[in-house]
Amino acid sequence: MGKKDKDSVLDDYAKLKNEIIRDKVNEIFRNHPKDHIAKMEELGFVYFEDDDDYEEIEERNARPENQRQRDLIAYLENKKKLSKKIFESYSEEKAAESPNYPLIRKYYKEANKNLKSLLLYGLDNYPGRIDLLSDLSFFHEFENILSILITYYTQACVDEENLDTFSELAKDFYYSTNPDGYEAYYALRELFEPDTDKRKIIDFLIAEEEEAERKAHQPIEL
Repeated sequence: MGKKDKDSVLDDYAKLKNEIIRDKVNEIFRNHPKDHIAKMEELGFVYFEDDDDYEEIEERNARPENQRQRDLIAYLENKKKLSKKIFESYSEEKAAESPNYPLIRKYYKEANKNLKSLLLYGLDNYPGRIDLLSDLSFFHEFENILSILITYYTQACVDEENLDTFSELAKDFYYSTNPDGYEAYYALRELFEPDTDKRKIIDFLIAEEEEAERKAHQPIEL
């Protein structure tokens, strides 16, 4: 075998190795979104935390830039009462072309009780909204509200009639609660009769997750 052939074999080997590692990393981010650092370290990666917490700096410097944001912050700071207008200010800010994420994010990290009330108000009045459920899941990272999260996600999955949206809800439910040890797919499986469309979707998602878990536990062959 000539040098060129050897180089080609080595290149192919390197590409294959990189593809295997990339697949493993993708599986970690998909299956372990909240503890991906620990799982990456299990693969041999070393995690270095930045000296500067850029998010904290952003949040510390964030200021309301318009009346909508001022109303929202006034509510979060106990200067206004919760109302439909306040909720609409929150929804409009999240949907804005350039939302002031740092301004709102710091209240999540503080587990602000008024923010939690606003999210629950939204879900009580607009049940099943995926964006609000995702926001509630993010809030859960800073205050353990697992039972509340389970209640709202479960009801959303039961009520949702669009099967594509149902599938998305079920996945969000699983990834939001799995780090806490809750098996959302199996809990949902018990709610739907065999041969129904929703049961078939849940059975498919369970099989897909079991296959991903099996692959994730396979050793990396170097």
